[in-house]
Amino acid sequence: MKSKLSYASKLINIQSKIPDDILSLLKKESNYILKNEDQTIKYNKHLAGNIEKEFSLEKYRKILEPIIYKLAYEFIEHSDDDNCLCDKDANLYLKDIWINFQKKYEFNPLHDHSGIFSFVLWIQIPYDLEEELNLANSKNSRVPSNSLFEFVFADFMGKVGTSRIYVDKSYEGTIMLFPSSINHLVYPFYTSDEYRISISGNLIWSGKRKNNVINYQ
Repeated sequence: MKSKLSYASKLINIQSKIPDDILSLLKKESNYILKNEDQTIKYNKHLAGNIEKEFSLEKYRKILEPIIYKLAYEFIEHSDDDNCLCDKDANLYLKDIWINFQKKYEFNPLHDHSGIFSFVLWIQIPYDLEEELNLANSKNSRVPSNSLFEFVFADFMGKVGTSRIYVDKSYEGTIMLFPSSINHLVYPFYTSDEYRISISGNLIWSGKRKNNVINYQ
């Protein structure tokens, strides 16, 4: 997996693609959850999202952990921070993991997460990004925002800055990891009746580092 690093005044996220077979497996599981909601643990009360359908996804923890840990330690390796993010001897632990089924008009308000790192893995993007940004409510705006993922942070001068992720269909199978303390939000989309499906979770420190980084080929 080749990773993509994104910097503002400092490293704010790292992205990579998951293997196609795992993406296919997660898409099948997404369909299963939607058909069996009453058998799945709802996760809404733990989350900021203004989204009706959010569920725990513990079943696939073991499959995703190696990919997430590898990406997290790669982030640490490239970060020039002198804080706890650079503790290369510490052990990371995936504290929680959930799946979001976001329908049109729903959104995630500005928020941060608990822990050290958080991630989002896009499973299904149902809309065309260009069509979203060209809707009447967006196309004449100085800051067209329909459907975007956005980070909000203070730069080294204390000025509020943003970094926007233009998520389109090519992002299916992309996992993005970032420090949990960075505020972020997800704008609503309007042009599709299908779900935007994503998986998210948080990592914490858990004692001294163990051998939990597995190279997935």
